[in-house]
Amino acid sequence: MTKRIVSLLWRATAVVIVIAVIAALAIRSIRTSAQVEDHDFGSKMVKYVKEGRFDEAVQVGLQSLQNQPDDEIVYQQIADVYLIRAGKDAGQRQQWLSKAVFYIEKSLSLNSKDRDAAGVHVLQDARSFETIADLSMDSRCIYYDRAKKLLEGRTPLLQGDHLVLDGKTFPLAPLREENARRLNEVQAKRTKAGCK
Repeated sequence: MTKRIVSLLWRATAVVIVIAVIAALAIRSIRTSAQVEDHDFGSKMVKYVKEGRFDEAVQVGLQSLQNQPDDEIVYQQIADVYLIRAGKDAGQRQQWLSKAVFYIEKSLSLNSKDRDAAGVHVLQDARSFETIADLSMDSRCIYYDRAKKLLEGRTPLLQGDHLVLDGKTFPLAPLREENARRLNEVQAKRTKAGCK
């Protein structure tokens, strides 16, 4: 069971990183060269996580926030580090989950429909709450409900055929399908956990 959870966390993290990169490219305008250098923090964080150096990974994320304190992607990535750590360290799981919740909440507080027009970052936050619920022994329903609420709130952002960002057109159907799939999975988990 623990290996399965860790495997799911790694897969979820890979998906989250890919989504974050796509979102960053699609939603943000072209960065200046100084900002591109700062963006390298993501690969450093991934490297440290793979090496089991979780504290260093978090520090890299926190240092990158000194230049851009309102970058919700960084807060999401720090939360991901704590989620992976929670999956590997059952003895201190609740501590790591609590820290993940803190950084997810910070990410959500910075979310803007102007910068996240299709709710890609909201999807990542919902997935993080779902993972917390999967790992939690006593608060599953609370975090499944948080994930469900975020996914339901994202649905109106995905209406229509496409979204135009920075002159580029992106189809909304794949995002709508992913959102519906995630919502169905969260609902099934809520039911299985006996949530009301």
